[in-house]
Amino acid sequence: MPGGPREVWGDLPTSAFIGASVLFRTLDDGTRADLLKLARVQSFAPGERVGGDGEDDLFLVRDGKALVNLQKEAVSATVERGGFFGAMIAEPGCPEEVRAETPLEVIRFPGPMIAALAERFPRVGKLLEALREARVRGGAGP
Repeated sequence: MPGGPREVWGDLPTSAFIGASVLFRTLDDGTRADLLKLARVQSFAPGERVGGDGEDDLFLVRDGKALVNLQKEAVSATVERGGFFGAMIAEPGCPEEVRAETPLEVIRFPGPMIAALAERFPRVGKLLEALREARVRGGAGP
């Protein structure tokens, strides 16, 4: 199951999954198309580390479960289908280590693109802040 990243653009089921996400459903068609062109799907085996140090990408769980270890507070949270994780929603100064708990498929969005969306679309910015606040309270968030 593990494999290198593959494009989302042209993958209709994955595109529909992203479009239905609470974070992206209010985007206009052109913006959503731009997002889909930059997004990548990645698969991970159980126990495999997801992402790396210093990355600012945002991840959306497509299938499986990810275990997010909030290292500052020694708390773990499970993120499942439809949930997000990544530096974009992590508490500042609180590094996360994420590993696949089960076979895991995620959709990876470049951090700079998500930051630009948050600026351009206030609702996206507010939802990212809500995800961050949920993480700070010790949960995995939606």
